[in-house]
Amino acid sequence: MREQSVKRQAAVLACANGAVRALGFLLHVVLGRMLGAEALGVFELAHSAHMLAVTPVTAGLPTAVSRLTARREDGAALTAGRGLAMRAGLGLMLLWLALSPLIAGLLGDPRTLPALWVSAPCVLLSGLAAVYHGYCYGQGRPWPPAWATLTEQAARFLLCAPLLIPGFTVAGRAAIPGAAETLGEAAALGLLLLLLRRCLPGRLPRDKGLEKELLLLSLPLTGTRLIQTASRALVSGLLPRRLAAAGMPPTQATAAVGLLHGMVLPVIFLPGILTAAIGMAGIPALARREGPALRRMAGQLFAASLGCGLLGWAAIHGLSGFLANTIYRQPALRGLFRAAAPLTLLFALGQAAATLLSGLGQQKKTLLPTLVGTALLLILTYRWAASPLRLYGAIAALLVSRAVSVLWELAAALPLLTPSAAPAAPSDD
Repeated sequence: MREQSVKRQAAVLACANGAVRALGFLLHVVLGRMLGAEALGVFELAHSAHMLAVTPVTAGLPTAVSRLTARREDGAALTAGRGLAMRAGLGLMLLWLALSPLIAGLLGDPRTLPALWVSAPCVLLSGLAAVYHGYCYGQGRPWPPAWATLTEQAARFLLCAPLLIPGFTVAGRAAIPGAAETLGEAAALGLLLLLLRRCLPGRLPRDKGLEKELLLLSLPLTGTRLIQTASRALVSGLLPRRLAAAGMPPTQATAAVGLLHGMVLPVIFLPGILTAAIGMAGIPALARREGPALRRMAGQLFAASLGCGLLGWAAIHGLSGFLANTIYRQPALRGLFRAAAPLTLLFALGQAAATLLSGLGQQKKTLLPTLVGTALLLILTYRWAASPLRLYGAIAALLVSRAVSVLWELAAALPLLTPSAAPAAPSDD
C-alpha cells in the first residue's frame, strides 16, 4: 500500500479526534448534569486510578509497534506487540480486580469501588486495540483507528443515559461511565478487527528477540506515561483533602474535583485534537527520515503544534464566559477556565517535544523531566490547594510543574531543529 502523506494522515486523525473530543465534551456536559458534581468527582477519582492499569499496555507499546512497522515490511511487529499486550493486559486486569478494594481505600473514598470493578476489562481491550492502532499508523492507514475510536466514543455517549437507573446511589451513578467505557471498548475492538481482516499478516512464529526490542523501545515512554498517570491519581486523591484543610466541607471538596477534572481540564485538552494527530502521524514519518529531511519535518511538526497551542489558549480564554454560563451553567468556572487556559500551550509544546524524541527512539529523555515535574506538582498542590487560593492554587501548581517539565523536554528536542545538528540515522536506543 502506498504510504499516505503525513499531512493527509494528520488531517484524517484530526477529524476523527475532533469528532471524538466533541462527543467526549458533550458526554462530560451530560454527565455533569445527570450525575451531579459529587458523583462526577467520585468517577474522576476512580478513573484517574483506573488509568494506572491501562497505561502500561496503551502508552509505549503502540508507539514502538508503529515505529518498527514503519521500518520493516512484514507484520512481525504486530504479532509481537499483540502477544505482549495480551499477556500483560490479562495479568493486569486480574490483578486490578483483586486489588480494587485496597485501591478504593487508598483513594480515600470507598464509593469508587464499583467504578473500579466495571472498568477493569478495559485494561485488556484497550491494550489490544492500541497495538492495532500502532500497526495502522506505521503502515500509513489512519482510517481503521479513526473509525474504531469514533465507535468507542459514540457507544459510551449512547450507553450512559440508558444505564443510569433512577434511585442509584452516588457510588452507582459514578460507575455508569466506566461500564459504558468497557462496552464501548469492546465494540471498537470488534470493528477494528473487522476492518483489518483482509490486511492482517498470517500467523507468524513467536519472535522473542523482536518482543525484547519492542519492550526496550516502549519502556521509556511507558514509564513517562505511568508517572504522569500516577501524578493525576495522586493529585485527584490529594486535592479534596487539601481543599478540606482550607476549610471546604468534604462533599464540596469532592464536587470541586469534579469541577476541575470533569469540566475544566477536558476543555483544556481539546486543542490536543490536532497536536495528538500530528504526533501519531509524525512519529513513523520521522522514523523513516535522516539528515536535512529529518530536521525539516521536525521543524514543521513543532511549528504546527506551537500554532495549535496558541490558538487553543486564545479560544478558551475568549470563550470562558460562554463555557461557564451556557455550556456548564456554572458561573464560577469562568475564572478557572481563564486561569487554566495557558495549559493548552504547555500541553501542545510537550506533545511536540515527545513526538520528536519518540520519532528518533529517544523517549528515555522524557523520563527525568516528567519525574521532576510530577514531584513538583504534588508538592505545590499540597501547599497551594490548602491556601486561600484553593482550586486556583491547584491550577497554579499544574502550570508551574508542567512548564518546568516541558522546558526540560524542549531543551532535549530543539537541537534537532538547528542547521548545525548532525544528520543522524534514527536510533533504537
